[in-house]
Amino acid sequence: MSIRKNLAAMFLGLMLLFANFSSALAKDYTDIPDDYWAAEEIEDVVSKKIIPVYGDSTYRPLDRVTRVDWTGWLLKALGLSTAPITSEPVYSDVTTATFGYPDIARSDQFGLIYGYTDGEFKPQRFITKVETASIMSHITKDTEIDTDVLKQFADSKQIPNWGVVPFSKAIKYGLYVNYPLETELNPNRELNRAEAAVLLARLMKALGLVEDKYLGDAIGDEDNQQEEAKEYVLSVEHIDNYGKTAVDRVQITNLRRIILAKNVFKVSFVEPFNSTKHQIGDVIPFYFKKDIVTKEGTLIIPANTKLYATIAELKDKQWINKNTEVYLHFDKMVFPNGNEYPFIARVLNNDEGVLTENRWLKPLEYTVAGAAVGGAAIGLPVGAANDRSGDGLAIGIPSGAGAGLIAGFLTPGVNYKAKANEDVLVELKVDCSLYNDYVQQTTTTTTTTTTTSTSTTEE
Repeated sequence: MSIRKNLAAMFLGLMLLFANFSSALAKDYTDIPDDYWAAEEIEDVVSKKIIPVYGDSTYRPLDRVTRVDWTGWLLKALGLSTAPITSEPVYSDVTTATFGYPDIARSDQFGLIYGYTDGEFKPQRFITKVETASIMSHITKDTEIDTDVLKQFADSKQIPNWGVVPFSKAIKYGLYVNYPLETELNPNRELNRAEAAVLLARLMKALGLVEDKYLGDAIGDEDNQQEEAKEYVLSVEHIDNYGKTAVDRVQITNLRRIILAKNVFKVSFVEPFNSTKHQIGDVIPFYFKKDIVTKEGTLIIPANTKLYATIAELKDKQWINKNTEVYLHFDKMVFPNGNEYPFIARVLNNDEGVLTENRWLKPLEYTVAGAAVGGAAIGLPVGAANDRSGDGLAIGIPSGAGAGLIAGFLTPGVNYKAKANEDVLVELKVDCSLYNDYVQQTTTTTTTTTTTSTSTTEE
């Protein structure tokens, strides 16, 4: 009896050993045990050929991820990895010989991953968790965002200012990873391959949250019977961004022009503006003096298009040379033919996104005035007494200028004023869509309105 039990136990052990051996053979990697925290997600992305294994059949979950690797994996997860390349990336550190060039080119034309403000893509730089959160936020549909969701994480204050809203959105959609401690995000740590697998596996299970334009070759809901045709990206064109950001792209589809967020435009005041004559809630009109045309020749916004902004906040001038600050919320654009479009933007004249006079304006004016007074009231009499007017001016001007500079700083700041036709730079905060039939309707009015714009500017 004992012999039979021993044989049975031996047989069972051999079966279990064979099962584990077969399971190991079925996987493309050998270094991830079944109980590893990201084992399921790693198996998912490897089996779907999203993330490759190394030549020695290892996955190496703790290896850091470069920007170019993440770019290629994201394209695969979204079904864009074989999309035709219709434009060349404009990054100064990317050429056709750069590793991963096709992926960088595709990412650039679809507006997936932005480069840096110095004009580089930095393909071999390791990507951080906050950068991936920003990308997840960028490609997903708009939603109401409450940044208080970050308070549950002990290290939330380590998130840079530019990443607070994107990280909040990524958390709301569940497109983030916080292993091993659920109370920590480690936002500035470089992403590793295990975390990348988790993020991409979650993304592929939530493609309904992704903007249509970032999903494969075809864009749009196949079940939407009201659409007359599917939408496809035909090309990506570029507009002047005045050297302010790395984003200068407009996606041209068979149905619309999509101006990507972070594009910069120059608009002009329609009327003179004086902050003392306005209050919160007032609507301020601006307009485009010239046609906005891509470098490739496509009309995007016709001349004389109006842009409307609401005063969201108005901070009065204060002592110690604190100038008035005007916070504007741009929300609507109206073409000359009457068509209206959402245009969510902010002032880009400075980092704070406000209209305010240069803080040095008044101190410099006081300095110049003080120098004149000092030269006349101090310098000349001293010079006359000693018959050395040159020395008198040398003493008087600095003395008066110094007093003027001090007075300029210690007195209240100045109000904000602008003339009609004065230019302001604005940055688009949310992608703006212009349907082709509406754009085409404006082409017949562009020629006549351009003349009006020119005469207005000359006034």
